[in-house]
Amino acid sequence: MTSGSRQFNRSRNVLTALGIGAAGVVLAACGATAPNGSGSIPSLPGGSLSTPSGAVGPTPGNLGDTLSMVDSGADTAHVTLIQVFDPATGYDPNNTPPDGTRWVGFEGTIVVDGSRAGEDATEFDIIGSDGQTYGANTAYALSHFDGCTASTGTIKSGQTETFCSAVGLPPGVTVAKVGYSTEGAKGTAPAKLFWTVSSSGQAAAPTATPTPDDTATPTPDGSATPSPSPTPTVTS
Repeated sequence: MTSGSRQFNRSRNVLTALGIGAAGVVLAACGATAPNGSGSIPSLPGGSLSTPSGAVGPTPGNLGDTLSMVDSGADTAHVTLIQVFDPATGYDPNNTPPDGTRWVGFEGTIVVDGSRAGEDATEFDIIGSDGQTYGANTAYALSHFDGCTASTGTIKSGQTETFCSAVGLPPGVTVAKVGYSTEGAKGTAPAKLFWTVSSSGQAAAPTATPTPDDTATPTPDGSATPSPSPTPTVTS
């Protein structure tokens, strides 16, 4: 081997050694690779990632509670279910409920801290005592009934907005839970706020029960003289 060839081989060996050494430094700085080809994922500092509002689980409460959620505009909405009207009364006779159902009305309030005040939904989803979900129907809508007066005009940030909404429920089905989403309750977005409603929290439709006073009273001549009708009472 000539002296030139030996000099070339020595230079190549030096470069190879330097390359291996540099690779070792890089591996030491980055950490070793996990066996079987699975790489280790560095953990991020706590609190560096926020949980999307859509991933937050349902928020439960009871009738009268104020529940909060973040709307699509990143504003916080504080929603309160004030009262349940079962059945709703005093509405326009032309606003008939879906076939075979009765109107059940709801009064709620919403306060939005931000620019979307007055723009979030004002309707509910209902989970009935039969376990079925009933919601606002595009063909049937009711927002005016006795006992609830909706806010009008421009709603500003931080201002309380009162809204009235009704849902058609079948005979014998009562309200078990009331659901709400700022994006609407027509299936476009799942409800995130849920209020549990006990049977004592809603006015049931009165059922006429005969009493002894309702029976006819015989007279000496054998004819029946009806007694006066009982005075109706109002259930609030």
